[in-house]
Amino acid sequence: MKMISFVNPKGGAGKTTSAINIAYALKNKDKKVLLIDTDPRGAVATYLNIHNENTILQLIKEIYDNFGIIENLGKYITIKNGVDLIVSDSSMIDFDKIFPEEEHYQDVFRELRQKLQNYDYVIIDTEGTISNTVKSVLNATDYIFAPTKSSYIDMNGIVDLKSIYEIAKLSNPNIKLTKIFTVQAEVNTRIFKKSHNDLKTAFESMKDEFGKNPYSEIYIRKSSDILNSMELNKDIFSYKKTTTAGRDYKNLVYEFLQEEKKID
Repeated sequence: MKMISFVNPKGGAGKTTSAINIAYALKNKDKKVLLIDTDPRGAVATYLNIHNENTILQLIKEIYDNFGIIENLGKYITIKNGVDLIVSDSSMIDFDKIFPEEEHYQDVFRELRQKLQNYDYVIIDTEGTISNTVKSVLNATDYIFAPTKSSYIDMNGIVDLKSIYEIAKLSNPNIKLTKIFTVQAEVNTRIFKKSHNDLKTAFESMKDEFGKNPYSEIYIRKSSDILNSMELNKDIFSYKKTTTAGRDYKNLVYEFLQEEKKID
């Protein structure tokens, strides 16, 4: 099992949309996928219109209250269109209160990870800040995926991500900053062309540090199909068989899987 975490310290960067659509793109490649929401806003549940009173925080508390034993993992899981999902809600704010110090939170998601080995991929959607929850997630993460938009403000979030990755690597030497990619790309605009080139050049100069350039040439084009699929509470592939955004996510996943083969 590999854990992919969608991380960007800036909110509104497209993490939830990308986490959902990449989860379904992996499912369409015959992978067994679990998508976990850790954001107190509960965006995954809202996006896909799923309801489960058994949340990720309750699952974490059960593991710690029962000395690592989960009596019924299935009650936490909702299945929609072939992907398993565990939802979050506002109670996740309490994570930092329950696990206030590094010695408390550092192993929480590592412990959870051990219970999920029957999946090919576990996808984690994180909140747009670096909380104790996100730090704990990063301790268990194999691959960081970081969507970004083309604005200068969004690019600053990606700059911050490098520092976050370097800190995470101290406690998780196996973590990799694997995919940085642009979403809502307006490919004919000057701002997109400049930001695309700037990010490519910046991370190319650091590829020795990451093992390769993590910035992908594949971008997710701005498309009304994304908004329409959200309106209907569907991933992009369930919404319509062929869309430009769906093709972009599919190509991004194909690129990742090919690169992962080389790593393995």
